[in-house]
Amino acid sequence: MYLKRAFQAIIFSQCLITSSSFATTGGGQNIELLGFDKKEKKLFLLRHFEDGRGRLPQLYYYKFDNTSKAPPLIEVKSLYINPKTHKIDYDQDSKRFDQEMDKIINRLTPLIKVENGQPQLHILRQRTQEVPSWHEENETLTEYNFTYQVESNGLSSIPQQATAYLPELNIAQQYRIPTQNKMIVTIEYFGVPIETGYNLEDPVLLTPIKQMR
Repeated sequence: MYLKRAFQAIIFSQCLITSSSFATTGGGQNIELLGFDKKEKKLFLLRHFEDGRGRLPQLYYYKFDNTSKAPPLIEVKSLYINPKTHKIDYDQDSKRFDQEMDKIINRLTPLIKVENGQPQLHILRQRTQEVPSWHEENETLTEYNFTYQVESNGLSSIPQQATAYLPELNIAQQYRIPTQNKMIVTIEYFGVPIETGYNLEDPVLLTPIKQMR
């Protein structure tokens, strides 16, 4: 089956908690970069949900062509249709999903790992605010809203957004895409401050700067 990268949660001595309006996941999320389909020019990845619910991981892809400056991340829905109800069901048995994933992964070319920390993460804007906690009525915690960009040797992402509860963003994974002058990185941050706290991870695509203008 496909490999799953171990996800490490940040542990605090005290339980940090979030506001009542924050849509919690009850656990962390991590990204598995699956590989590149050279024929269809698609980069596939999975988002795993470590919340104990047992839901299926979400499949996404980037589709590259000669005109797309920064292709959007496409969410795949067809693999999640329950054959009995004909509706999207993320909690169904994984057997059919795993079979379809094996078919996809068998045609993918592995990504090329980038060593020595070449990509650089730049904070463009940072806004902080105190938000009420849902656990203690008279307590608050600091929420950090980041706008950031990642660059590496003539490649750059479009501006990205992240909401965190620690003042830091980190590059967790960094890969080049075969036959493409592009990179994919993942950004990890403390995004769920309940219980012992959990990290979130987001994919960020880097394309040639001249194509972004």
